[in-house]
Amino acid sequence: MKRYIFGMIAVVIAIGAAAFTAPKKHLVDMYVFEYDGSQGYTVGAVQNTNSAHWVYQGKNLALCANSNIKACRVSVTGDYVDNTTSPTQLSGVTITAVQSSTGIAYVDDITDDSDNQFSNKP
Repeated sequence: MKRYIFGMIAVVIAIGAAAFTAPKKHLVDMYVFEYDGSQGYTVGAVQNTNSAHWVYQGKNLALCANSNIKACRVSVTGDYVDNTTSPTQLSGVTITAVQSSTGIAYVDDITDDSDNQFSNKP
């Protein structure tokens, strides 16, 4: 019986460890759009999600330095682009912008910020 005790303890530990191991998260493609500064850095312009203001750059690209001075990039899941095969613009996403102390707008919030991300630049 003593021989089996160590084996049973090992089985209990293995089951306990497996029960508390988080499953690996499936990686989702993120679609990156960059703000076109030629549109001006006003709150209204930054919040406008059409393709003249936010230009598609590619999938899974790095964001900007994230200094809250002016808008730079947003990264969204496929739920928020017009076409996941060939995206041209944001769709169904709301970008909230605020004005910095220098009068230039930057992104302050985005729809579904648990999945979608934004960054600003100096």
